[in-house]
Amino acid sequence: MPSILLKGNSFNYEIERKSIVSIRLRLKSPESFVISCHHLTPNFVITKFINDHQEWIIKNSQKITIKKTIKDIKTLQILGEDYNFIVKKMPMDSVVIFKEEHKIYANTTSLSISHLKKIIDHKFRPLALSLIKDELSRLSILYGFEYGRVSVRNTTSRFGSCSYRGNLNFNWQIILFPRAVFTHILLHELNHLKIKDHSKKFWDQLTIYDPNTKAHNLWLKKEGTKQFIV
Repeated sequence: MPSILLKGNSFNYEIERKSIVSIRLRLKSPESFVISCHHLTPNFVITKFINDHQEWIIKNSQKITIKKTIKDIKTLQILGEDYNFIVKKMPMDSVVIFKEEHKIYANTTSLSISHLKKIIDHKFRPLALSLIKDELSRLSILYGFEYGRVSVRNTTSRFGSCSYRGNLNFNWQIILFPRAVFTHILLHELNHLKIKDHSKKFWDQLTIYDPNTKAHNLWLKKEGTKQFIV
């Protein structure tokens, strides 16, 4: 795989030659990208294309986050508490959590990444929904919120949402965040029950509920999606 130095940053890249007219560039990781071009495109044209787009490559490569590989995970944090994460090949799929021992067993019929992601996503949702509902109940009593239906999903980037009917939806993987950040996300969506937009009034009110709003927002921007495992 060839490499190139762009403003002091080293990148590896692949060249995929196809029956296309224009040159295309796709980022693959923070340190690599793929160039797609016509079969007859000269190498010097490809190099010029890369150099012409080096600022874009550097800027956008820094935004890419690499999710943890499930097979490599030895420890999971649930609301700030460490759990040993053990994957075992078994005749049936199941996820068993021993709270007192702080152990999570992912028993799986297949050790493929896709299958592990599927059972983790399926088995962790009920746990996440229970933890989220318990915290929402506590916050609603504390601050007088009234909300509708609560559900959990698995989205690539969003942490939560609030509908105009007062229904709340959360990414189940927020239970992998520190407890204070988890609570901040819930307060953010609960605050939308009263203030629909992201106006100054919204942020001022959220800061009353969570005085560390700025720090928690910064953590979410830098670390949030990095904690996702599926």
